[in-house]
Amino acid sequence: MMRNQSPFIQRMHAAGMMPIVFHPDEKVCSELVQVAYAGGVRVIELVNRGKEAKSIFPKLKQVVSQLPGMSLGAGTIYHPVEAEYFLDQGADFIVAPVMNPALGEYCAGVGTPWIPGCGTVSEVFFAQQLGAELVKLYPANLLTPAFIAAVHAVMPTISLIPTGGVEPTLESIKPWFDAGALCVGMGSQLFRKEDIAAGDYLKIQHKIKEVMTLISSLQNQSKS
Repeated sequence: MMRNQSPFIQRMHAAGMMPIVFHPDEKVCSELVQVAYAGGVRVIELVNRGKEAKSIFPKLKQVVSQLPGMSLGAGTIYHPVEAEYFLDQGADFIVAPVMNPALGEYCAGVGTPWIPGCGTVSEVFFAQQLGAELVKLYPANLLTPAFIAAVHAVMPTISLIPTGGVEPTLESIKPWFDAGALCVGMGSQLFRKEDIAAGDYLKIQHKIKEVMTLISSLQNQSKS
């Protein structure tokens, strides 16, 4: 459900899901981004969780430049200096696990979409005051879909993306969309370690395609 009509929110709503990816091997990261795209993904986040992330990101940006309609964001960003690096490398948006006002002010100052991680109504409020249009409910496994209704009761225009613990199943995803989530974030549930180790990228692609089809169906139901 779109709470506002900005280009960024429209893009995230159309995407339906934002996969979260990281692997210390640049080639593996590239493969994962490409199979995600083949599975229907149009927005993806590389998390800054390993020393290799900074060198991998510009290579992934080159890969994404060959994938029409694909957006690449940088995640696990805490401070403006980190955001500045990834924005210089072509990041389309910034994702944070926390609500750091300094980061929000920086992103607003450079006109970059910022998705802060929030776990309370007050954090969501302060994030919106700092210019966030989309807030990450994190960790979602410690919250419930009812939290979205509670937020929208007092902040009806903010868009929300639950991340952390969302499983690629109807039982897990449907309650979030029913509650009014704009889209969902998923990581290890899509990019399973055993599939990556086996080099079974086709299996990963098929799983992502299944999830994207499911999400599209849920979004269509919410419109009717």
